[in-house]
Amino acid sequence: MKKEKILLKNGSVVSGEGTFERDLLIENGKIVEGVEVKGAKVIDCAGKLILPGLIDVHVHFREPGASYKEDWTTGSSAAVASGVTTVCDMPNNTPPTTTVENLEKKRALIKGKTYCNYGLYIGYDGKNLAEIKKAKNIAGVKVYVANSTGNMGVDNEALEKLFKEFDGRIVTHAEDEGIIEKNSKEFLAEFEGREIDPAVHSKIRSVEAAESAVKMVCGLAKESKAKLHVAHVSCDAEVEVIAKHKEFGVTCEVAPHHLLLSDDDYSVWKNFIKVNPPVRSRLDVFSMWKNLKFGVIDMIATDHAPHTIEEKEQSYEKVPSGVPELDTLLPIFLNTVNDEGMTIEELVGYLCEKPAQIFGIKNKGYLKEGYDADIVVVDMDLEKKVERANLCTKCGWSPYEGSNFKGWPVMTFVGGEL
Repeated sequence: MKKEKILLKNGSVVSGEGTFERDLLIENGKIVEGVEVKGAKVIDCAGKLILPGLIDVHVHFREPGASYKEDWTTGSSAAVASGVTTVCDMPNNTPPTTTVENLEKKRALIKGKTYCNYGLYIGYDGKNLAEIKKAKNIAGVKVYVANSTGNMGVDNEALEKLFKEFDGRIVTHAEDEGIIEKNSKEFLAEFEGREIDPAVHSKIRSVEAAESAVKMVCGLAKESKAKLHVAHVSCDAEVEVIAKHKEFGVTCEVAPHHLLLSDDDYSVWKNFIKVNPPVRSRLDVFSMWKNLKFGVIDMIATDHAPHTIEEKEQSYEKVPSGVPELDTLLPIFLNTVNDEGMTIEELVGYLCEKPAQIFGIKNKGYLKEGYDADIVVVDMDLEKKVERANLCTKCGWSPYEGSNFKGWPVMTFVGGEL
């Protein structure tokens, strides 16, 4: 079916190289240049910025297995509401996406339910390398070096095998399970017979646990020449290790909560901000910004991991880890641009161009002729408060509730459709 021809007129089009006043024509779901605009629906974008649709390479849409927290309709709604037009969904579902059969069942489940484009990861459980090699059209292989939500942690021997034998992108959740177990026994003993302080989470899943695991996976990448991407870096120590391995092709991402929240915020948010890896010190937050600015950290990805309010209100040992992030992704960083913490061109680099380059996502991430018309129009002067009533995520809460952000998306096009 032929799609509507649309002319975005009088806006400022942004790329990593600069911002230019120009009209943008969408025809049959693609961006076209220098062609007849007769018959196009004209949308006046005067005073607005036009960005490529955002790409979030790290989401947990919880379907199959936990669709009461999030499903593909609500998750993709939260995505497009925040200008995200492509997501890559993690495999720690129930059942886990560790076989070609489960991968294809998940694809069938998603069909007709999503507002955004998507890619899927297959998970590595230490025993399914043959299945991984048979999998087609995947975003990459997700490996949990330590157990997180879904208990998919693998041992070092199995890891070495994957790095040696798989030639696609390996995405790691890198925390050292041995250090976590030791810390857990030590620090939880202090709360014998009384309520556990949520701030202990940052001590249990310590900086040392992250640094140790990142050293190990970066060493494997150096030896094997595997394509390694480290998910959700959170502390200076692990970024220092990654910096020394950039020459071997190691890439990484940072999540919004590791740029905005610190261990001081447990006093307000308690178990609601229990997340793996945990929020860190203010010095580590500063390091994340610095290393993003200097290019050691390649991109921003949400690690959108929704859980219900009821689940998050439980006692520490019962509370699942993760925070919802999609609804607020673009407003957070448009606000940062307004505060002169980054340029709009840098934002497009972190959230559009770099994810497309590193993950090999064709025809996305740029507003170029022939590329998919995945586009977000933003109003840099629009100021709004984050409120529960306006969230699209099914879990119905945000760690940024009550925050005022200046700069919001006002239109999102996916494949040329508003």
